[in-house]
Amino acid sequence: MREEDFRRVLAEWKVWSPPKLVEREVRLPANPSYVVAITGPRQAGKTFRLYQLVLELLEAGVPRSNILYVNFEHERLRRLDANDLEDLMKVYYEMFEPSSSHPVYLLLDEIQLVRDWDKWVRRIHDAGKFRVYVTGSTSKLSSREVADALRGRSVDFPVFPFSFREFLKARGFSVGDAETLSYLDERGRVLRLLEEYLTFGGFPRVVLAESAEEKRALLRAHYEAIFYRDLVDRCKLDPELLDLVLSTLVSSAAGQFSASKLLNVAKSLGFRCSKATLIKYVECARQAYLLLLSEIHSPSIRNRRQYPRKVYVVDNGIVTAVSPEAAGSLGRLMENAVAIELARRGYALRYWREYGKREGGEVDFVIPDGAKAKLLIQVTYARGKPDVRARELKALAKASEELGAREALVITWDFRGEDALGGLRVRYVPLWLWLLEPEKHLPPS
Repeated sequence: MREEDFRRVLAEWKVWSPPKLVEREVRLPANPSYVVAITGPRQAGKTFRLYQLVLELLEAGVPRSNILYVNFEHERLRRLDANDLEDLMKVYYEMFEPSSSHPVYLLLDEIQLVRDWDKWVRRIHDAGKFRVYVTGSTSKLSSREVADALRGRSVDFPVFPFSFREFLKARGFSVGDAETLSYLDERGRVLRLLEEYLTFGGFPRVVLAESAEEKRALLRAHYEAIFYRDLVDRCKLDPELLDLVLSTLVSSAAGQFSASKLLNVAKSLGFRCSKATLIKYVECARQAYLLLLSEIHSPSIRNRRQYPRKVYVVDNGIVTAVSPEAAGSLGRLMENAVAIELARRGYALRYWREYGKREGGEVDFVIPDGAKAKLLIQVTYARGKPDVRARELKALAKASEELGAREALVITWDFRGEDALGGLRVRYVPLWLWLLEPEKHLPPS
């Protein structure tokens, strides 16, 4: 009976044709010596990235018979265990006759639904004849659990919601050379699209939705799926306390938080919990790819744990869905978008703050170079040089003195220029240009 199910599923794969795709920027290796674990938030496009990989392999000359994609959410593949996968592979070899001149590429979607999947994947990977790619739902399997299950054999490749470049592709806007937009009327359209991107984010289904009402409904449904499936059901969290924690953190995106202050708020509302409980809630939200956390830049582990962290949300649309008033705060949404892009490009999020003073300065992001800094980044909703607040520049100068940085980037709404603060070179770059060409403005991660 199982073999008949496998034949039906593989027959469907044999005649599969790719859906319309927005080409994603995250690069997957074509000949990895490790298991590729495609991770990221739900609905960000992990399955479609596997579809894109199929097309890339075919274009590189890999025979179709050497590529097997299996979605274990298929209704015929329920209640499988590792022993069933042996029968699946037997049917595959009978139906496809893969070429011996190429390895077999196994693309295993929602692999966590197979009992003891990790033992089987470890064994076939160690055999050396297969190139294995796996995805798993965050409601069942975290990236840490993938790494633990595969015992050093896997490398994570996170798929985030659309970047601004991918967003523009999805909306049919061809950028070409981003620099030329500075001198064309199209820049106005780019700024309008940027405001939409900052408000509704980059989840693919949301981007492709036609009306603002539909976008908001999708975002709310998506947030509730994370809330209940990834956090309440999977992590066994109390929904009332979780609602307090997430509504507090999401509504203060791009701001600081501390577990002690969160505990005081919870107790004032009648919740009986500990600081350790709240830290667990925040960590579960981080592992579910809902929150991104930034630590103070310091060589001291004690300082990084002692000082408040800053919190960001993995997609701006979640921010405005949970906290609609945030749509009017473009400065905060800009900073959150910059944090997402830095995380997408593999940077650990760090900030700098001058503690010990009542009005100590702060730098939004630090690109580290050991204990020092390669680059300081400040984000401000500025349309011209006079809009850049003096305290933001003062914080850059102080951080440069302390951390030895010689380069600073001020990301603005639509102002370009260059300045010097003593020995610190300061470049002003519009957010739209930075999002389209971050590699020109960032050191290697």
